[in-house]
Order: sequence, then C-alpha cells, then structure tokens
Amino acid sequence: MEEATAYTVEITPEAEFFYFEVLTYFYVHHSRESADRKSEELLDLAISLETFPERGTLEKRLQALGKNHRFILYNYTLHKAIKIIYLIDQTRKIVYVTDFFPCQ
Repeated sequence: MEEATAYTVEITPEAEFFYFEVLTYFYVHHSRESADRKSEELLDLAISLETFPERGTLEKRLQALGKNHRFILYNYTLHKAIKIIYLIDQTRKIVYVTDFFPCQ
C-alpha cells in the first residue's frame, strides 16, 4: 500500500482572525459544549488537509487570482456551513489555509 504524502498545514494570520470570528459566533449562539465541539471539529477538518489536500473543490470565485484556491466545507447545522479556503504549495508541500468563510 502506498503511503500518502504528508503536507504541512499553515493557517495564515488572516485566516486565524476569521477563525476567531467564527468561534465568537459559536460561543454567542450555541451552548458552550456545542461551541467547544464545533470549534474543535472545524480546526481538525482544516488540519486533515495534511493528507490529500487535492480533495477540495476549486473555488471559482477566486479563480482570477490564479492560485487555484480550493475549499472544503464544515457543516455545523443542516443549512449552515463554514467554507475552509486554502491553497497548496506543491513544491514545498504546504497547505495554506487562507479563510474560514461562513455560508448558508
């Protein structure tokens, strides 16, 4: 069995700011236990990009930047999700998480 290539996941300072905005929302609008679980799941999903980061969908709205941004979704309710937007540096084997974007 072939071993998956490991990437390093780096959360940019801008993405970290957006992550904390999402956490603020979770803790204001959800129970503490629910917010704790959701914040951990969201971060774990971002970190899971260490293996097979190409699984995300190309982000068409950022296509003009020419960096092949991708996204994966964290669904925290039936109708609400956080889009984790990232790009991959194949040469350095680094995944840069650039945004945590709430969407419905």
